[in-house]
Amino acid sequence: MKPVFYPLLSVLVASFSGILIKLSSLPPATIAFYRVFIASLFFFLVKRRVELFSLKKEVLSLATGFFLAMHFFFWVSAFNHTTVAGAVIPLTLQPVLTGLLSWLVYGERLSPFRIVTGSMVVAGVVLALAGKEGFSGISRGDLLAVIGVVFFCGYLVLGRYLNRAMGSMNFSLKTHALASTVLAFLVPSFRVVEAREWFILIGLGVGCSFLGYLLINLSLKYLPSSVVGVVLVGEPVLSILWSFLLLGETVTFFEIIGFIVAMIGLVLFILKT
Repeated sequence: MKPVFYPLLSVLVASFSGILIKLSSLPPATIAFYRVFIASLFFFLVKRRVELFSLKKEVLSLATGFFLAMHFFFWVSAFNHTTVAGAVIPLTLQPVLTGLLSWLVYGERLSPFRIVTGSMVVAGVVLALAGKEGFSGISRGDLLAVIGVVFFCGYLVLGRYLNRAMGSMNFSLKTHALASTVLAFLVPSFRVVEAREWFILIGLGVGCSFLGYLLINLSLKYLPSSVVGVVLVGEPVLSILWSFLLLGETVTFFEIIGFIVAMIGLVLFILKT
């Protein structure tokens, strides 16, 4: 397979995440737990052993696993209170917030261009979320999605160091295993009776998390990160399209305009970065 297809397949697989979550009737914490736990099992099958590192790296991996757990808990919870569009549009904030955190943690320079394009993304997301409710306020689901994105940015910023220090597979195995441990304390019930629910959970764990990650990793091995980043922008676009075609969800005028503004700003932000 040509390398250019790796990020395209990753986007296609991951774009069904919101649809699968919407189709499940399980509690959000249960969905989040099984998604991460199943993914960690497959990472272990590939890695086959757990390596130990220095105390500093192990402590940081604990924090990273906690951030990943909170990301999935809040983001999955958002789907109970908003549409797929309302949950995925805040994901466009991720590169911008990650850049801001990297400036605070690593002292990375924020150029005027990145500040302007990042502001475009934020303005677009605010317009989309506020306009969805007729400017009467941002819904609870939208706020949960934004909180989930903030935790994911924390995961990425710490993960940038650990990924290089531990190796990508060691990092993914540890953080997913630790995240599933954290989520286990939030699960109201581990019981899953219906076969349909198991298909959804396996699809999320094996497809959206494990396979999606491997394809992104392969993409970064053969393609420039800027190219991969721009291709991955297509994930929320496809997610909203699937929600319209498969669930009959609609998007408002302000959601469309805000999303377009955010996407333009995001593409420019990624390309310049």
